[in-house]
Amino acid sequence: MTEKEKKNDLGVLKINNEVIASIARNAALQVDGVESVKRGMLSLFTDLFSKGYQNKGISLDISESEVKIGVTIVVRYGVTIPDVSALVQENIRTAIEEMTGLSVSEVNVNIADIHSEESEN
Repeated sequence: MTEKEKKNDLGVLKINNEVIASIARNAALQVDGVESVKRGMLSLFTDLFSKGYQNKGISLDISESEVKIGVTIVVRYGVTIPDVSALVQENIRTAIEEMTGLSVSEVNVNIADIHSEESEN
């Protein structure tokens, strides 16, 4: 499925998966402690075997009644990873539900790497 379709009295609204993925990506990047959203080794592997949508560290599994989202992130060194992950989950869920009206049933977070100033040198 390349888009989510919603019907109302005036017609049809179609939301492309790229739009949903972009909302998820931007919502994750708004969380303090998230350095980037990227495709990790796990997402490369799951892309080969998954039936849903995957692009640039975001995966979507969209059914008639719900959206399941996977996001692969790089966090900043020193953050509390469970806290950052929980904020990413909540931020993505809220953004997608408010902007699209779709129901989000899961937001799964994969930590691909930790970014530190020393790793740049």
